[in-house]
Amino acid sequence: MLLRRNKLIALLCGVALTASACTGGGSNKPSGSSEIDRDAVLRVAWALPMPTLDPMLLTSVASQGNLSPVYDRLIQVDGKDKLLPMLATSWQYSGDGEYLELKLRSDVKFHDGTTFDAAAVKANIERGKTHPKSTVKGALKSITSVEVVDPTTARVHLVKGQGAELPSLFSSNAGMMISPKALADPSRDLTNNPGDAGSGPYVITAFVPQEKITMKRAPSYWDPKVGQLAGLEVSRVANNTTRLNGVSAGELDITGVSAPNDLTRAAELAGRGTFNIDKVQFRNVMSLFLDAKKGNLADLKVRQAIAHAIDPEKIAALFSGTCTPYRQFYPEDSWPALKGYQYPYTPDLAKAKQLISEAGGAKFELTFSAQTNTEQPANVIQASLKDAGADVKLVPVPNSEHDARYQAGDFDSMVSNGFNPKIDPAETMATYFLGSYRIAADPAAVKPLADQAGNPTLPEAERAKIYQQIWEKVLQEAWFIPICRQTHAIISSPKVINAEGLPWANLGYMDLRSVAMVK
Repeated sequence: MLLRRNKLIALLCGVALTASACTGGGSNKPSGSSEIDRDAVLRVAWALPMPTLDPMLLTSVASQGNLSPVYDRLIQVDGKDKLLPMLATSWQYSGDGEYLELKLRSDVKFHDGTTFDAAAVKANIERGKTHPKSTVKGALKSITSVEVVDPTTARVHLVKGQGAELPSLFSSNAGMMISPKALADPSRDLTNNPGDAGSGPYVITAFVPQEKITMKRAPSYWDPKVGQLAGLEVSRVANNTTRLNGVSAGELDITGVSAPNDLTRAAELAGRGTFNIDKVQFRNVMSLFLDAKKGNLADLKVRQAIAHAIDPEKIAALFSGTCTPYRQFYPEDSWPALKGYQYPYTPDLAKAKQLISEAGGAKFELTFSAQTNTEQPANVIQASLKDAGADVKLVPVPNSEHDARYQAGDFDSMVSNGFNPKIDPAETMATYFLGSYRIAADPAAVKPLADQAGNPTLPEAERAKIYQQIWEKVLQEAWFIPICRQTHAIISSPKVINAEGLPWANLGYMDLRSVAMVK
């Protein structure tokens, strides 16, 4: 991780600074004489709003970061997206793929005194599948029932040939466990005041919807390596520069920034020892989502023209080279990624103009999140499409509404950082391709392959080949246009430790359970 941080500093110093100004910043590790400050309160800032404290009702994947200190999950991930035990000590599919068996910890209690066991797993999964407002209902559709074998063994029975994504799904909010006692209490307001309903290292003490969450250390916790702070104060601060200034001034302890000017300034300040910095490349891909059943976008020639009109290098230039052109779905070192892939549409304005002419014109709306990193790219894309003969209207939308309104069908297209390839591509298919984002405009063209690849009895190499067929089909049809992957920097006070390589940092938010501070 120290090497990654130094690489970021070297990269950003090449943009604006001299080598002598960039010596690195802190190491995020205490010195031999440092002592953990168990009275410290970590002040955190995120960009996104905080709509609910109920993990089953989250509408944004980034909101998981708000709740990970409060609710333990069945399975967790590390900073390299590797699945690790948490409440489940192990997991194994049956040979015929009929069920996933979870072995559970026997030493965990929810903070209301209720024992965590297989019955709690059953209650939570059933709630996720049946709650009228559940946002994980679709993700859990491969589950037919949950069997309590004994207190420390739960069998999750599956639709035949489905369920390969469940271990990775259980590392997200879908795997966050709530006390069955709280679930059974009709007076309990899990949305705004969950109280002692979790089993995590912290307990929520106050909540201002959309704006702030305050937590304190739980009275007891089963893992001594986490929960070493007195508490956390998590605030919404939408602006990158404001968050950067907050850490620089000592008003915040940790945040993330990704705007190019802020990355450069962050490297300079880290070089002076103002704060620590850790480079992460987003797993997310900045992309153009197209609702390819709407109007002109239903015409393949129009979509091909859009793909030819977009030049990723122009977008990268907006970010001083910190948004690396990337033309597929998964990071190149991931098992489902296309190997040696050549994107079929090179930047070619003349070709784009020809295709739009052949289609008889193109007119559609292009939306983006106002005052975010997608605003300038949206303007560049609109200008390029205008040069190609398309009539594109820009529609800025508040960040808190953007993705949800696109999913609701309010817009023709959107520029977004929100494509987040899941650890298991079966979940990616369910969420983005065949789910509410509707990337697969013709589901029949990919669903049979997706059903085949989602079988948990198939070896990973066979599953990879099938998913690669899907990715090639979707990209050839130009239903979705990947553009680039951004650099993201986690910046933190010199007093903050254990902030390097945090889980979920490559998604733009963080799992803060293990973060601590020194005196």
